[in-house]
Parts: sequence; C-alpha cells; structure tokens
Amino acid sequence: MNKLKKLLALILALCTVFAITACQNKSADTVEEGVKAKVNDKVITQEEYDEHLSVYKKMAETQYGAGAWEKEISAGQTMGAYYESTLLDQLIMDMLLVDAAEKEGIAMTDEDMKTELDEFKSYLQTEEEYKKFLEGYGMTEEYLKESLRKEFLINHYLSIKIENLQPTDEELQTLFNDLKMNESIKASHILVDTEEEAKAVIERLNKGEAFEAIAKELSKDTASGANGGDLDYFEYTDMVQPFSEVAFELEIGKISEPVKSEFGYHVIKVTDKKVDSNVTLETEKSVLTEYFKSFKYEELLENLKKEASITK
Repeated sequence: MNKLKKLLALILALCTVFAITACQNKSADTVEEGVKAKVNDKVITQEEYDEHLSVYKKMAETQYGAGAWEKEISAGQTMGAYYESTLLDQLIMDMLLVDAAEKEGIAMTDEDMKTELDEFKSYLQTEEEYKKFLEGYGMTEEYLKESLRKEFLINHYLSIKIENLQPTDEELQTLFNDLKMNESIKASHILVDTEEEAKAVIERLNKGEAFEAIAKELSKDTASGANGGDLDYFEYTDMVQPFSEVAFELEIGKISEPVKSEFGYHVIKVTDKKVDSNVTLETEKSVLTEYFKSFKYEELLENLKKEASITK
C-alpha cells in the first residue's frame, strides 16, 4: 500500500473507528438547540458533527474525485446521504467506547500523544506537507489529536476486552458446529424486492415452471440470474446469516419459503451438499478464534448501548 492509501485509510479509521450497527434512542426527550445527541452525561454538538462530516466529504473527494459526495453508491443513495445517515451513530459509539476505556483506567499520556502524532506525521515527508494535509482535509491539529486520542483509548480498551480473549475448545467446537465449518452446499436463488413477489415465484414453481427460467426472468441478482440462479458451492459464512440459516437446513431439491435479507427476498433451492472430513476444529482453530472475538465485540457494543442513556 502506498503512502497516500495508508494515509487515507488512517483518516477513515480516525473518523469512524469501527463500523457499527445503529444506536437506539432510550428516551423520548429532545435535545437542546445546537446539540445532536446526549450520551449519558456528555453531548455531541452540531458543530462537532458538522466538522466530522466536512472531513468525510473532503476525504471522499480526495480519494474518488470531485463530485464523489453526490455520486450514487447504492440504489437511490449517494455517498453523502450514507455518511449523513450513519455518522451520528458512529460518533455515539465512539463516545461510549471512550467512556468505557476511561472507566477501565486507560489514559493517554503526553508522551503517548507525541508518539502517536509522530507516527502519523511519518506518513508525510515534511512539516510543510503535514500542514498542507491538515488544510486539505479542513482539520485543525486539535481535531487530529482528539481523533488520535480516541483511537488510542479504544484500541487499548478492545485489546483488554477482546484481543486477549482465549476461548476454550468447547466454545470453539460450539462455534464450529453453529457455523457448519466442514460443510458446503450448492444452491440457486431468485432475489426479488418484496415478500409478495417471492410468494408469487414459489407459486409459479409449484405449478411446474423451471427455477432457472424464472431466475433469468426476475432475479435482481443478475450475475447468478444469468446462470439460472446458480450460486455454485459456498460455505455458511460466505452468505448473509438469514440466507445461510435457511439454505443449510434445506433438503436437496427442496424450495424455501421467502427468506428476507438486507438485499431483498430470496427463494432458495439447494442442489447439492458436501462434508469435508479434513476440516476439523484443529485445522480451523485460528479462524474460529477470530470469529469468536468478532462475536464478542458485537456483544460488547450491544451491551454498551443497552446500558447507556442515549437521546438524539
């Protein structure tokens, strides 16, 4: 990775330390003017929110070119609209993680800050380039230091809570079984927008129409649709969970009921199943350990949100 890409990746990490699910309001109370959210006894101001959003925009335009903020990245949604809809939740989660870190006694010393700032500057050749960088992204050095402080506290907190976890073989075996690590299936699907459309597809299949023909005609997944809906062989973790949960329980040749996922509604047909006896707990232990930590991380975030008082 070249220096520019490293720098952009670091800035993205500073602005949103982690990708998260949306935080839920715990109160119907409204926040006062100039405040975007209250998190326990702290606030996220409109000014802070706007400053972060401005950095995002300049980052996007630097990486993807002028006008990137207005470009559509998914059906009906621009990059700017996406960030505007997710930024507040990300800032809330960062605040919860920082607060949790401070309660654990984690702190950043002046020496720590100097080390982190020097490392950041090492991506740039001169002090002049560093100043140009800050100006280019509309950042003050105070903004950068605060971002570095948050990243430092959160990383040290997660190192204690997540990275140092040592799951037992029993826990890993349970995960191995849940994720069906030694299994793969071959399946086809037809993806449509609504449950009603999915039910109509199933009705046509029950009347004898060919799965492949309907997939070519209707599936929103045009890549597999062109092949009659064929997804080839895949493992449990290759697909979104609602899809895999149903697909791996289907008998060969059977058609599923409508399966809802973030992409729409799927009608699934399993055409083959395989079990690989060479895949065992021992061969997959390192992968399973990472999955275990990932699930514990998600659990940690959910618990922090549940225990917090959040008002938007």
